[in-house]
Amino acid sequence: MKILDIIADRLCCPDCHSTVTILNGGSLVCGLCGVSYPVVRDKPVLFKISNQLFKSSDYVNAPPKTYQRTSLSSYFPKITADLAVERTVARLAAQLDLCGPSKVVIVGGGCQREWLTPIICANVDHVVIYTDVDTAADVDIFCDAQDLPFATGSIDAVITTAVLEHVMYPEKAAKEIFRVLKTDGLLYSEIPFMQQVHEGAYDFTRYTLSGHRRLFIGFREIDAGMTAGPGSALAWSIESFVRSFFVSSRMRMVVTGISRLFWGWLKYLDPYFATKDAAMDGACGTYFFGTKSEIERTDDEIITAYIGSRHLAHR
Repeated sequence: MKILDIIADRLCCPDCHSTVTILNGGSLVCGLCGVSYPVVRDKPVLFKISNQLFKSSDYVNAPPKTYQRTSLSSYFPKITADLAVERTVARLAAQLDLCGPSKVVIVGGGCQREWLTPIICANVDHVVIYTDVDTAADVDIFCDAQDLPFATGSIDAVITTAVLEHVMYPEKAAKEIFRVLKTDGLLYSEIPFMQQVHEGAYDFTRYTLSGHRRLFIGFREIDAGMTAGPGSALAWSIESFVRSFFVSSRMRMVVTGISRLFWGWLKYLDPYFATKDAAMDGACGTYFFGTKSEIERTDDEIITAYIGSRHLAHR
């Protein structure tokens, strides 16, 4: 069964949040504002008409693409540890399992389907819906995280890893995630902190753990911490430093490989740093795992929850 048929009752117009209807021709139309949205290769293209960066026509005319290893650099080992995603997503899935088959939206799905779905669906066959703006992404729906095309309170869980630093207004994306989740719906989010630009012009924001908590102030925290520590952050810094001496893309690729060969081992220190509160101030990235709440956390609670080395008092 096509994903569109499975989630048709959860989709809504990104412009007015009204119900959309599937037409015989395969497109979608909003029952209230009348806006029509195309479906390209069984994938709905749901962007607001006013979206300045992403237009539906760009996806209709785009040739089929997939993520590919296009350069030698894509074969280099990662310089970042990941201390949280697999165990925390497994924990999220275990909570969903108690309620039976659930709807899970991946915001910024990229090419994660191959490894992420098996974790989520290890014990129960949940419906996992992948979304992204990238025409090369392996997704079910093309849409903007800032205007999610899902009905209010219709989704059981949202997962977004290393995505919100790439949207213009992460606060807006966070509000959309809150809107589409059911009461007590689950959220897992990862955002980098001490990490250099990694997506060129589409790289806007970094967050401390306190900032990450503040972004999702409408959620009750279940767990939070570092996804990668100071070891990974230092490896990123060294790589960025040596690459800064070169303009040629070929030379930058060469020094990237050399940097990872000599300094990639630093990420293996991160499990040690994960147990040290002071190391949080230099974390490469942080995660937040929580559940949608009817009561917002206060700013004082965010300050009190700080983990790090400098417990300052300004009052």
